[in-house]
Amino acid sequence: MTKTLLLSELLTEEQCREWVTDADMADAASFSSTSRRQEYLTWRAMLYKHLGCKVEIAYEDSAPIVVGSDINIGVSHTTDMAAVVISPDPCAVDIERKDRDIARIAERFFTAGEQQLSVDNRSCVAIWCARECYYKYRRDRKLDILNGVRVTKLDFESGEVTAEDNSGLVLDMKIEQTAEHIVVYVL
Repeated sequence: MTKTLLLSELLTEEQCREWVTDADMADAASFSSTSRRQEYLTWRAMLYKHLGCKVEIAYEDSAPIVVGSDINIGVSHTTDMAAVVISPDPCAVDIERKDRDIARIAERFFTAGEQQLSVDNRSCVAIWCARECYYKYRRDRKLDILNGVRVTKLDFESGEVTAEDNSGLVLDMKIEQTAEHIVVYVL
């Protein structure tokens, strides 16, 4: 299996219908907001389409898994875009809009080292994504994302970002940009 990052604008429920299961449609119908339904159906449609078949998805430690398979997946979405990573290895992804105002909270929530890395709002968004991606990768509910995870390297040119937690576990991740989004992932 090839390690893969998939990105898609959010699809309408109608656009997803041919790719998702009846159970997915029923589950999505229980969500009160249209955007939440679109997020849920879009990432599932992306996954099924890429795999060429519909698979059973469950949740383990609040993260989606493909039941009965050695496929690992990670999922993230924003108000207008979804991201999915697929890998034989543990993986994770986070996506945010570049215009999300993270800079206003950087002083309160970023470490001194992260504040030095956060030269503009784009950097702040990337740091936030890296923390989220690290947290999702670890799947450890006891890990404190605000005080226990820190980004130590951010390099847009090389597409590399590194984070670690208080135990010293270091994770190298990739960073990509679209015109409007920052994506941080590990495959």
